[in-house]
Amino acid sequence: MKTLHTTGMPNYSTLLAVFDRYHSFALSTHINPDGDAIGSELALYTFLSEIGKSVKVFNTDAVPKNYKFLPGWDIIEGVNAVETYRPEVLVVLDASTLERIGKPLSKTLLPIHKLVNIDHHATAEAFGDINLIMPAASSTSEIVYKLIKHYQTPIGKACALCLYTGIMFDTGCFRYSNTTPETHQIAAELIEIGEFAPDEVYRNVYEQLPVAKLRLLSEVLRTLQVTNNGKIASVYATQEMLRKTGTNADAVEGIVNQIQAIAGVEVALCVSEMTDRSTKVSLRSQGHVDVSQLAAEFEGGGHARAAGCRIVDHYLTALTTLVQTAQRYMEQSSSKYTD
Repeated sequence: MKTLHTTGMPNYSTLLAVFDRYHSFALSTHINPDGDAIGSELALYTFLSEIGKSVKVFNTDAVPKNYKFLPGWDIIEGVNAVETYRPEVLVVLDASTLERIGKPLSKTLLPIHKLVNIDHHATAEAFGDINLIMPAASSTSEIVYKLIKHYQTPIGKACALCLYTGIMFDTGCFRYSNTTPETHQIAAELIEIGEFAPDEVYRNVYEQLPVAKLRLLSEVLRTLQVTNNGKIASVYATQEMLRKTGTNADAVEGIVNQIQAIAGVEVALCVSEMTDRSTKVSLRSQGHVDVSQLAAEFEGGGHARAAGCRIVDHYLTALTTLVQTAQRYMEQSSSKYTD
């Protein structure tokens, strides 16, 4: 196992040598893929294809509609398409654990030679034969950008759009604390290469809301609960709400950000009842609580201010447990600042 994880300049040569040596590759990312997950894997798919490699992409969950403007989104296949496919190399992107790509996929998509793990989450496990883990990077898309640059091959327009979308998403449109001067420099270069309008990318990702999603938001907001101290806010979405509004689980994405915007709230939680009766969880923090650590207690992960997990329990039971756990983290945070 090799971990290319440093506080300075990582040594990309080991991973780039794998790209040169092998011919067949499979790519995958975490369940319920977001902009960084899809952007980074499509960008890597484009790069590997352009240098003459055979590449397939398999995800557990389908591409959300708001990312279907990205070039190549329709090459992504589902779990059932894997069958007996055995790539020489499997590259997992933006997943803090191998199981985060979905347990069935993690057991069927098996590489012949190398398992590569590319991630920027501080909670990421070094589960690969080669692990490129860079917590200081704004996004996995930024890491893929740097890989391609070190290979010294030109970044094309399609690749630039995918990388920019991933970086934009994971920096919260360049407003999160993981946004650095270098992040802006990379974004500027990608805009120039891709010749796309940033406002159009934003509109594709964030301003394609169907009326049904707004109706779901109305239903979910009726469940709003705020703790007595006003520090923790939570909402939930049920399968009945989805049926009533004609939506699916994708429509719940982003609702947690509405809750986070409440004045005084430090931790926001949104839980969703899934069709298998498990509970999908989205967590946000203003900074005093590291929600990636909170999510890790439930085999999830993410960032200090944005994280998620899946809990095999009834959504109300899960919500109660999560609020209690968040309260514990709040108390620990308070004691840290008062000691």
